[in-house]
Amino acid sequence: MILLLGSMAGALLLFLTWFAALALIAEDTAMRQSAAQSRAMAAARAARDALPRALEPAQRALAALQSRALAQARFAQGEVDAIEKNLLAAVHHGQDGLRAVAVSDANGVLIWQPQPGALPASLGGSGLFLAHRQGRMAPLLTALAAGGLVLSAPIPGPAGPLGRGGFAGLALALIDPQRLAQALPGATGPGEPQVLILDAEGEVLARGRPAMSGAGLQHLEQAVAPGPLPAGHAGRGVFRPAAQDGSAMAVATVSVPGFELSVQARVEDMAGGDAAHRLALLVYGLAIGMSCLVVLGLLWLFGLIPRDGVVAAAGSECSTLLPGVAYAARLTPARAGMGWQISITAANAAMLQVTGWEVADFQDVAKWQRGIDWGSYPPGPPLLERLAAPGGEALDEGEVAYRLRRPDGNWMWLRERARVVGRGPGHVDVLGWLADVTGEREASGLGDDRGQMEARGVMAAGLAHELNQPLAVMALAAENALEALEEGEAGIPQALLRLRRIAAQAERAQAIAALLRSFGRLEAVALEPVCLATALRGALGLVGGTLAEAGIEVALHMAPGLAAVRGQPVLVEQLVVNLALNARDAMAASPQGQRRLRIIGEPGLAAHEVRLLLRDTGGGIPAEALERVFEPFFSTKPARQGMGLGLALCRSIMLRFGGHIALRNLGHGQGAEAVLTFQRA
Repeated sequence: MILLLGSMAGALLLFLTWFAALALIAEDTAMRQSAAQSRAMAAARAARDALPRALEPAQRALAALQSRALAQARFAQGEVDAIEKNLLAAVHHGQDGLRAVAVSDANGVLIWQPQPGALPASLGGSGLFLAHRQGRMAPLLTALAAGGLVLSAPIPGPAGPLGRGGFAGLALALIDPQRLAQALPGATGPGEPQVLILDAEGEVLARGRPAMSGAGLQHLEQAVAPGPLPAGHAGRGVFRPAAQDGSAMAVATVSVPGFELSVQARVEDMAGGDAAHRLALLVYGLAIGMSCLVVLGLLWLFGLIPRDGVVAAAGSECSTLLPGVAYAARLTPARAGMGWQISITAANAAMLQVTGWEVADFQDVAKWQRGIDWGSYPPGPPLLERLAAPGGEALDEGEVAYRLRRPDGNWMWLRERARVVGRGPGHVDVLGWLADVTGEREASGLGDDRGQMEARGVMAAGLAHELNQPLAVMALAAENALEALEEGEAGIPQALLRLRRIAAQAERAQAIAALLRSFGRLEAVALEPVCLATALRGALGLVGGTLAEAGIEVALHMAPGLAAVRGQPVLVEQLVVNLALNARDAMAASPQGQRRLRIIGEPGLAAHEVRLLLRDTGGGIPAEALERVFEPFFSTKPARQGMGLGLALCRSIMLRFGGHIALRNLGHGQGAEAVLTFQRA
């Protein structure tokens, strides 16, 4: 017995020794990865800020081409000649990489091209033509098959029957990719960032200057770019482990305001990737295996288990362990109000056997999340984000089950368990376990369990709640249109006005339904420049009467020359409507004459941001509810007055705009304030 206890104590000491070594190596690896991620993110942001300046000459050329079209419409031939002369001089001298300019008609056929052959004779079937034809007003940067980059913008045509501008063709500017690359930060040696510009489809448009040496950087130069940044994300960073060539890298991607472009910076890990970390895991596993063998051997020696059963017991233990995948993750706060950034620091090789996914694909968190069927996921934030939640809502461990699409296209059920193993300043460390429970689900018939059915029922009720207002407006407008038509020909203008309002509200209802349908998915939202003043007028036109009936005084303060923001007009109006109605409910208990809603538009704290503030004079938000107000189905109102979807909808909209939303109390019972931070268009 003494020999047995001594052997077990030795095995435990061996285990603790290797565990301590693993912790030290993991901490060193995490620090190195964090430094590489910081360098990559800094390089990506520097390139993002430099890119609009590099494209400015081409944008000036597009503006000149649009002015030329307007002058032609006025038959001002002298002005047309002067504009063409300036454009030809700029192209002839190659100013700022401008190689050619051209104009197409409404069918995409080039009608003015002073540099023949520089651009295709027809762009009618191209993606850029279709995008502008379908209403995109912002410039679009596209790579041509024949080489070169073309920046395009629409040429407005005569107004249509509803007062909207028509489409008369395209203004095109051909840019030298090398000149654009010169504006990007260049890698000066091994370990320096390599910068890429990607379009909305993930295609590489331009690259920063490569380093003169370093095989790893040459590999990055030729690497296939991953997919574009998902909608609603201003930026992200991941660390990719070493591949077969032994190189690991930190990758940071940020979006470029005003363009459907992403800038990606990659930094090679010159310390040899995470090879040391994998070695530590291997040694750690060997230590545990040796300890188990020692214990099994002693038990067998003392006859505590049958000698013929040793091999069977070991085989049974291995079969129990193989179906699971262990992983380690670190969560760090993203921008204020924008959740958590997840970095998978380690995962064992069973990933491929259990899920069919490579470890590198699992460590690309965005790619892994795109494979999840979010309709099968339990309501609320993802598991790791729930574990990382601050304050009293934080959990130490949790478990979820969901469907995952395998690389071969088949679906499987996974059970994910995770536990917090450390909370430090600015980060949370988690250990997790994935297990295939497809057979269990099929056997028990839980593929569409009662909990999911209840969640869908609540979502359907929320859909009815959100659509109630536009449907009410449509019904009232329809009644008014019928009354106007009963007056005869004199009532036709008024009836047309009401019908246009019905069409606008139908578009709003369609947008709300699409957004609610995509609550658990990463669907793209087409963004465009939005004037906040115009959107506010539209929103107040919808709820102004309701606010006046509640005795609320509305004050609007917009900073002069406030820039347009990236978004969708209908959804920006929906944001203001939801927040204004919340403010009305919050001020219901305030005395008459003290109910005021102040709406302020101002530049953001950063140069590329614009803020919209809505301040009320209600009783504020309970402190215990502030951390949960954006959760779906959470509400501080009575059950019949709200479903808890309004603020969750607002947060979903702002994330898709690339911005964020925050709520805070003004203090001393002075009310609450909603702060919407948009990206400049």
